[in-house]
Amino acid sequence: MRQIYIAKYGGPKVLEIRSSADPKPGPGEVLIDVKASGINFADILARKGVYPDAPKAPCVVGYEVAGDIEAVGNGVDKKLIGTPALAITRFGGYSDKVVIGKDQFFPKPSEISYEQAASIPVAYLTAYQLVV
Repeated sequence: MRQIYIAKYGGPKVLEIRSSADPKPGPGEVLIDVKASGINFADILARKGVYPDAPKAPCVVGYEVAGDIEAVGNGVDKKLIGTPALAITRFGGYSDKVVIGKDQFFPKPSEISYEQAASIPVAYLTAYQLVV
């Protein structure tokens, strides 16, 4: 799979595409085949090296994704495979595939695109909280 790494801190040119092995879901986890990743202010601050919660570079950030559930680990209903989903990832969302806990995803509403769904967990909810 491909991942977008923050190779070192700085502007957008520090981002690198790297290949790595596909992750496998463990017990209580799901694997999402990512169709869209959200980009939010925390990601930008992490790229600049000023977001205190982010992993140290080189790293893969990305807090929100949307895609289809491709596989599930033990203890997760196999009927979920194929379900369009949106998810909060904490980190690692700039990837073709992500593994998350089964409680970190929500079914994607059919009336919105993957791109729209990928903006909901962090970018949309942050804006909503600020306004409301």
